[in-house]
Amino acid sequence: MKKFYIHTFGCKVNQYESQLISEKYKKNKFVRVQTPEEADIIIFNSCTVTAQADKECQYFLRKVSKLPNNPEIILTGCIVKNKNVDIKQPFKPKKFTIIKNKTTLFSEPEKQTITNFDKRSRAFLKIQDGCDSFCSYCIVPYVRNVLWSKPENEIISEITNLVTNGYREIVLTGIHIGKFSDGLSNLLNKIVQIPIDFRIRISSIELNEIDNKLIGLMQNNPDKLCQHLHIPLQSGSDEILKRMNRKYLTKDFEEKIEYITNILPNLALTTDIITGFPGENQTHHKETYNFIQKNPFARLHIFRYSDRKGTTSSSFANKVPQDLIKSRAKDLSKIDLEKRKKFITKNIGKKRKIVKIGPHKVLTDNYISITTDTSKLSKKISEITVPENAEI
Repeated sequence: MKKFYIHTFGCKVNQYESQLISEKYKKNKFVRVQTPEEADIIIFNSCTVTAQADKECQYFLRKVSKLPNNPEIILTGCIVKNKNVDIKQPFKPKKFTIIKNKTTLFSEPEKQTITNFDKRSRAFLKIQDGCDSFCSYCIVPYVRNVLWSKPENEIISEITNLVTNGYREIVLTGIHIGKFSDGLSNLLNKIVQIPIDFRIRISSIELNEIDNKLIGLMQNNPDKLCQHLHIPLQSGSDEILKRMNRKYLTKDFEEKIEYITNILPNLALTTDIITGFPGENQTHHKETYNFIQKNPFARLHIFRYSDRKGTTSSSFANKVPQDLIKSRAKDLSKIDLEKRKKFITKNIGKKRKIVKIGPHKVLTDNYISITTDTSKLSKKISEITVPENAEI
């Protein structure tokens, strides 16, 4: 019986698609193994969103090409669609295949549905693909440029199957889920009516795609919709936001999150920040720092600007030196730590709904991770009082 190994780089969509690939191979009587040394076939599901992602993929390709078991290697994912990346041929694999159309690796390409999520306690569910926003720094619209949405009836069926198989939290994901064809709020309105014990977490959503209906659904269905929104900010400087081709200004962002947090006071608001964008000076950095400081973020995901050949910003002048980018990221990391502590302190002693995410970990609806003995917890959604050692 042949053995396969999948190495997944990047986002939740890639992780979902790796599960699709895994289910096809298992259906074809392959066995999934946990190390490349055991495998007859190694599948790399790649990412190309940053230069570091490219380097990691190339590094692992070189590494597995030297394995004594001499496995067959399949490279797929976003890096193979990025015409600006030169993929180096591994040294000595018996067979090396590049597959640009990843769906050929799925069991039923037109359906794209899973029944389990290997080695995970929460299941990701891809509802949408593609982006046409063309933020000036982003390569994604060039490598995932076809917008596609999964039919609602298939999403409902997939959720039901995953919950039946033991997954109590389903994370809705996509490349740009606010572009879901029938409207994300309309989909969520149907999901919350499924009469089984589970909850939904929205992975990431753009500011301008959060409507009042979505917030109302979160307010009225706290047991079904996690009190957590990840809304990418990217910069707290209006000048930089314009250069990034983002579709809002800081005033718009501040007004919207004030409205949201007034209605959902227990919400965990997390965000993305890019530091070191071309032309960003100390004033712009300070504007970002101050904006974060005065707004109720619970956690920041800080990214150092990565120049992507083929994007608009790659041709911009006034690139920020790497040592300065590193210094600014360090500044933002300090305020991130402060924000995390403040959010945890606000929640200590409160009861929150939880799901198990490991043998000694649970996750609250508002994204707080708690170390605890989970052996006595059922697989159903439970409740816990947030302790002092909680994290976000």
